[in-house]
Amino acid sequence: MMTKRYHYEQCPQCTKRGNDTRGDNLVKYTDGSAHCFACGFHLFTKYNSSYKRSAGVEENVPKALLPADFSREVPATALKWLLQWGLPYSYWRESIGYSEAEERLVFRVGNPVAFSIGRYVGGQRDQNQPRKWYVWGDCHKHVEPIGEGSTIVLVEDLISAHKVGQLTTCIPLFGANIFNAAIYYLLAENKPVKIWLDKDQEGLVKKKANRLSSIIQQSVDIIITDKDPKCYDLNTIQTTIK
Repeated sequence: MMTKRYHYEQCPQCTKRGNDTRGDNLVKYTDGSAHCFACGFHLFTKYNSSYKRSAGVEENVPKALLPADFSREVPATALKWLLQWGLPYSYWRESIGYSEAEERLVFRVGNPVAFSIGRYVGGQRDQNQPRKWYVWGDCHKHVEPIGEGSTIVLVEDLISAHKVGQLTTCIPLFGANIFNAAIYYLLAENKPVKIWLDKDQEGLVKKKANRLSSIIQQSVDIIITDKDPKCYDLNTIQTTIK
């Protein structure tokens, strides 16, 4: 079940630093958890700093869709990386796991699971280290719309999709290409479409928007920002997608 924000409070961490003069940096959620988008302070509820559930591979998920050592026990270091983007731990707890061998935080996508995608959280990466994201299964044969709204926003990564999905329907592309399954979904929904990518993709996104517009027979708006959507707070995201 999705956890929703319900009000804002003064952030104790920001206050210690002389910030949050308006007293509204801390977002409180319906499950009792809280997160500050300004400094990253997070307040857990009844859960510990690492989520412990039954370890081992999920029995009903094909082995090819998960890393061999998939565990539902997620270390605090991986959770710290995840929570910096502003959604509470309780929001993620049913879908995440961890691979110690891969040093990846693993997200199971779909219900039932259609594929899994893992983010390397093992420390500083260089050109000889593992790629940032790794997929078990095929992420381009399945569309996982997140959230509900009158507009559909296409973004590059899963975390950004969950942030934008708090405000309207969002689809993660798992890259910069608009795959066929996503196009079929857009045709079926027949809603206004926006593509939101960072500046690195600016030249490419215009071509893709034009091609998509010709297929779905409607204009496609382009949003270009300095950073990925996940890097912005919900108020900024709301203003941007309007």
